[in-house]
Amino acid sequence: MTVELHLGDCLEVMRGMADKSVDAVITDPPYDAMTHNGAILKKEINFKPLSDIEPLVNELLRISRGWVIVFCSLEMLGDYKRVAMESWVRGGFWDRITNMPQLSGDRPAQAGEGIAIMHRPGRKVWNGGGKAAIWRYAVERGMKQHPTQKPLAIMKSLAVQFTQEVQTVLDPFMGSGTTGVACVQTGRNFIGIEIDPTYFAIAEKRIAEAQMQPRLE
Repeated sequence: MTVELHLGDCLEVMRGMADKSVDAVITDPPYDAMTHNGAILKKEINFKPLSDIEPLVNELLRISRGWVIVFCSLEMLGDYKRVAMESWVRGGFWDRITNMPQLSGDRPAQAGEGIAIMHRPGRKVWNGGGKAAIWRYAVERGMKQHPTQKPLAIMKSLAVQFTQEVQTVLDPFMGSGTTGVACVQTGRNFIGIEIDPTYFAIAEKRIAEAQMQPRLE
């Protein structure tokens, strides 16, 4: 298995990989401004929300030979569908099980998060059988190293269901490196990109530690 990490702006890095493609993208980019402004977190979100998803989606669909799996707010699923056009497959859902209550009490609390599922036109390989596009995993608790860190369990599930062993997964918003750890633990190659030097160092350390551990079948 190989791991390749880049510190920099993901669009610039991906455009510099014009002669390179990956088997799949699994990533968790910033959400829209409304989601970020409404977030109540122990750790403040210290990165900018996405203002325009079109350049990102176009680049992800260019660089991936297969699936493009993107976490987003439920409200953003329609935006991803509009931009992806014929590459849109369907919207998925992350049921976070233990969701934060709506503190204002004047509306329902957020049910979970969206997962935009895209693939360039052509043959698709999916290892989930007849499973619906719902992933039920509790949110990350305890030693959280990134404000929007996803549970390792859901990232491993996505890697196993949307890719094959020894294929290469790209995460252009690597954060603290959970997707990379999931790929190492499930036998996938990994390319990660992160713009923040602090998170990049955390990801580098976590992935290196995962590489030193024996793989659990």
